[in-house]
Amino acid sequence: MVGKIKVNLIDETHSVGRGVGFYAQFLKEALSHLPSVELTRKNPDIVHYPYFDLFYPTLPFIKKIPSIVTIHDLIPLVFPKLYPKGIRAMMALFWQRIALGNVSAIVTDSLASKRDIVKLFNVNPKKVFVTPLSVDPVFQEEPTPKQIAHVKAKYDLPEKFVLYVGGINPNKNLVRLAEVAEKMNLPVVFIGSEFKKTPKQTFSVKRLFGLQKTHPEIKEFQKLQAIINNTSLFKALGFVPTVELNAIYRLATMYCQPSLYEGFGLPLLEAMTAGCVIVSSNTSSLPEIYHQGALTFDPTDLNEMEEVLSKALSLTPSQKEDQIKAGKKRSLDFSWEKTAQETVRVYKQVLCR
Repeated sequence: MVGKIKVNLIDETHSVGRGVGFYAQFLKEALSHLPSVELTRKNPDIVHYPYFDLFYPTLPFIKKIPSIVTIHDLIPLVFPKLYPKGIRAMMALFWQRIALGNVSAIVTDSLASKRDIVKLFNVNPKKVFVTPLSVDPVFQEEPTPKQIAHVKAKYDLPEKFVLYVGGINPNKNLVRLAEVAEKMNLPVVFIGSEFKKTPKQTFSVKRLFGLQKTHPEIKEFQKLQAIINNTSLFKALGFVPTVELNAIYRLATMYCQPSLYEGFGLPLLEAMTAGCVIVSSNTSSLPEIYHQGALTFDPTDLNEMEEVLSKALSLTPSQKEDQIKAGKKRSLDFSWEKTAQETVRVYKQVLCR
């Protein structure tokens, strides 16, 4: 190809926050630094939709120029019993699947998500490209001892604690983590805006027929809330600014990602980047992220989870340093520059067809 690729990156997403919500922001910034790309809304060569909502019409049906869409994960379809869908959701999903039929390419975060997209949407695997995410560069910065002490005092953090960052959805497996930690008398700090929200009854087809059943997502969160409220071991901080989260990763004894399933697992990479010992479930995309020799467990096996958390607690200073170094080294394999470069390769393949 000759000249720059003119890309219209549609950065109006329905997902905000520290997770995939910042994907468009960081991708846009990284693409803007590449000499082969011009970001524009005028006469683009390609339109890139960086967010695909399963249950909301985010993708137009008619596409006049080559179009690319990013699908971060299909977790609600992987676990249909945990995410029951009402009539409106099913109609939106039907629309989205039809709209997906004439995209030029699909970008996703991991091989695990690619397998789901190919299987559940019956998409040609040659049409799906993996471009892993990266973290906010803030997590590469070393806070001063004064900053760390300030954050510790501000949030009244214990001397030793397990850290979890993210959402409350059932695939996060937080009830099992809380049960194991409570049994071990191990403090856990939960961070995420959803921890401070009141669960609401989800609108579903069951409500249309007057059956006021509690949605599985809400049931799981209610169980977690009951455990958190029943002990002084656990803290739920809600949203924490990124700069302060960077300090908390460094204060934590370990970061735990107990998920049954993740499309990528960004907090795990944040923790590794910040130099926190990580323990993680060994499912879905997570083995694509954590370093060789990481402490991992079957997320459905409570005994195994307890054993791995105990092992992390009993690491010698030398073993702990080895884990931190391995995590930091592995984190260097991810960068927004690489994500942007891989994305441009997709643009080029689409335009050269």
